[in-house]
Amino acid sequence: MGKSALLAWASPVPDRTAEFADWYEKVHIPEVRAAIPSITQVKRYRLVDPADPGRPARFLTVYDLGEVDVAEAAQRLGEAVAAGGLVPSDAMDLAGDPPALQWYALESDEQ
Repeated sequence: MGKSALLAWASPVPDRTAEFADWYEKVHIPEVRAAIPSITQVKRYRLVDPADPGRPARFLTVYDLGEVDVAEAAQRLGEAVAAGGLVPSDAMDLAGDPPALQWYALESDEQ
C-alpha cells in the first residue's frame, strides 16, 4: 500500500462562483475529510486556459490520501454519500460541466 490521491474536478453554475467556493471550502471539503480520515492535505486549483481566458470557471481539488488503500478510501466516500453525509449544493454545475473523480496511486516521488 503506497501513497495515493483523489482528484476531483467541479464547476460552479454560471454567476455563482463565490457561493460555490464558499460551500466547497466550508462544507464539502470538511465532509470529504470526515469520510476519509487518512486525507493529509487538500489543495484547490482554478483552471487557467491561456487560449480561452473567458472560459467558465473549473476547479481541481487534490486530496492527498497518505498511506491508504484506494479501494478502502473509495468505499468510505461511497458510504458517506449513501448515508447523506455529503450535502450537495445547487451552486455546483451538474449538467453543463459535471463533477468528475479519479483515484491515483503514487508511481514515483522524484524531487
